[in-house]
Amino acid sequence: MQSTRLWHTSALDTVGTVIAFLGLGRMGAPMARRLVAAGHKVTVWNRTPRTVPGADTAETAARAVADADVVITMLRDPGAVEKVLTAARPRPGSLVVEMSTIGPEAVSRLRELLPEEVALVDAPVLGSVQPAAEGTLLVLAGGAPADLDRCRDVLGVFGTVRDAGPLGAGAAMKLAVMSVIVPAQVMIAEALAYGETKGVGRAALLDVLSGTPLGPLADRVRPAVLDGPPETRYALGLAAKDLALAAHEVQTIAAAARDRLTAAAEAGLAGSDLTAIFTALDR
Repeated sequence: MQSTRLWHTSALDTVGTVIAFLGLGRMGAPMARRLVAAGHKVTVWNRTPRTVPGADTAETAARAVADADVVITMLRDPGAVEKVLTAARPRPGSLVVEMSTIGPEAVSRLRELLPEEVALVDAPVLGSVQPAAEGTLLVLAGGAPADLDRCRDVLGVFGTVRDAGPLGAGAAMKLAVMSVIVPAQVMIAEALAYGETKGVGRAALLDVLSGTPLGPLADRVRPAVLDGPPETRYALGLAAKDLALAAHEVQTIAAAARDRLTAAAEAGLAGSDLTAIFTALDR
């Protein structure tokens, strides 16, 4: 079994590192703000122009990475990451830290795409918007030890960093974890829908689930189940994408959850929070 190592680092250890941050979505924007607050020189770029207080804003990805020691990507999917990095052309000697959820196969393609003189680490995160703002994400880092050493303090700005193994291991671990967490929520949604057809109230069923091994998850989703989905933190469409990336012949439950989420996304819920699945089945 692959052993893992946790890094607990100080945000002040690498003040002065020049960082390009590509992608200012729900997760990217608060992460970029944390880098600025930690004292780094940050240049940001987003396909739809956006700014981060204290950071320089580049008109193109290529301009953003021109002088960067570290290039961080936080984008929607594998295609977006490959397109942006192809256009950006990070300089020799720089380090690309890929933090999107794109899967290990896409990480391998990135390694072939980037020049040999550009180092690469994959470091997707577990957590949503609030942990991103608070610096309490779990970062799953994969790469050569020397490359991980170069960026561990930068990654520590975002939260706790777990050394997952060689290049691609972080991306694989992220998808494996999501293949458990997301289907579990879909199964609760299906159980609630079934219960209601048999006269079992949602609150009553959640009360019973609260006393089982699924208790922490049932308690966490209770507000969304009873009051409706909150402001989007993890979009339902992105959850469907993540499970599609994780597709494997042994993951039959994850595949069924993927199909359920895809149908909900096609019904107009792609931009809603994942917890919208708890009301989607009522439709």
